Amino acid sequence: MPRIKKIRAGALQFVLFIGTVIAVLLMTFVLLHHSHSFFDKKSSNTVEVIKKADLGLQYAIQQEMAINDSVQLNVELEDEIKVSAIKSYWGVFEKYTTVSQFKKTRFVKTALVGGGLDNDFSALYLKDNNRPMIIAGKSKITGNAYLPKQGIRPGTIGGRFYQFASPVYGNSKNSSTTLPPLHPGLENHLKRLLLEEVSGFGQNAVRFSRNLKHANSFESHTQYIHGDVLRLSGVDLRGNIIVKATRQIIISADCTLKDVVLVAPKITIENGFRGTLQAIAGRKIQAGKKVILDYPSALIVERGNATNPKDHREANISIEEGATVKGIVAYFENSEEGIYFPQIAVAENASVLGEIYCEKNLELKGDVIGNVTTDAFMAMENGSVYQNHLFNGTINSGLLPTQYAGLLFLKEKAVAKWLY
Repeated sequence: MPRIKKIRAGALQFVLFIGTVIAVLLMTFVLLHHSHSFFDKKSSNTVEVIKKADLGLQYAIQQEMAINDSVQLNVELEDEIKVSAIKSYWGVFEKYTTVSQFKKTRFVKTALVGGGLDNDFSALYLKDNNRPMIIAGKSKITGNAYLPKQGIRPGTIGGRFYQFASPVYGNSKNSSTTLPPLHPGLENHLKRLLLEEVSGFGQNAVRFSRNLKHANSFESHTQYIHGDVLRLSGVDLRGNIIVKATRQIIISADCTLKDVVLVAPKITIENGFRGTLQAIAGRKIQAGKKVILDYPSALIVERGNATNPKDHREANISIEEGATVKGIVAYFENSEEGIYFPQIAVAENASVLGEIYCEKNLELKGDVIGNVTTDAFMAMENGSVYQNHLFNGTINSGLLPTQYAGLLFLKEKAVAKWLY
């Protein structure tokens, strides 16, 4: 008979141990594969949610949406991702917020939106008031121009003749007796902003102090700083904040402002300040020497039906020597009364990179890279008033970047800035 060989218990334990190790390794590989598959799927879903937020934003910009009304977007999506959008105003721009969500994955995208550049973007649109335009001194218009039927001709002021061979370096077309229409609701929004009572700010009000440092995301509710006369000195304000004064706001050069909106009857930006802001006033804005307002900034005076006193000859918006505004400069007034001084004055060596829109008189001695739309030009020289004269100012639409988005006309929209 064959001899039965006994196996030691330690060997059996070793076999069981090896089997356990192999089982654990197999289970680890299964779990690892499952985890990779799960995270791949989750990452893919997250990427799709982000893509749908961007697609939804582009879709919302093209739609006619009511202000402050959340809308579920029908972007013909075949998956379960839900996309909604809400449109509101932020200063003179529109603000679009889209929310894309799939189960517990959620992504929010917010953009500041303005009027985009189109093929018809011109250097100048001068309203037809049945009188010709006179160009003198070192003025130069580069780009297409819409002019009165009486046209444009070289002239002289104080013995300084027009220096160039052609009055317009571009194509000329006839303008009409009205200015290009703005997007419906914009001026009404600006009027409401100026008339809004500070008592309604409630729990969203922020206590103002001299060296206040405060930031607020555009995904949160708007916060307000208010007072009678506010001097912003040493403060650091960023984001979704509106500063409103019942009389005046003074902005010192030592403060930091980024993307905030300022509202007051009078706003003064002192010499040397640099920041990004929108200033909306009911009477006057003064940008001092060497002020730099980065894009997208705006200086807006909304006068409504109010008229300027005839004995008051200061401009409602003055941009002083060496100052630079990257964005929008606009003056709105519905009065038909004749006014014999400029409502917007751009000094020599001052510049606007963007556009000027003036429903009354513009005195341009500086440079505009972009577009000028105005009811009339005016030059104040040697105690005399020269109506419909452009003197020493330059306009060049060809140097404005194609990504620029500015004042909201009845045309294409574009993203001016992604918000945070």
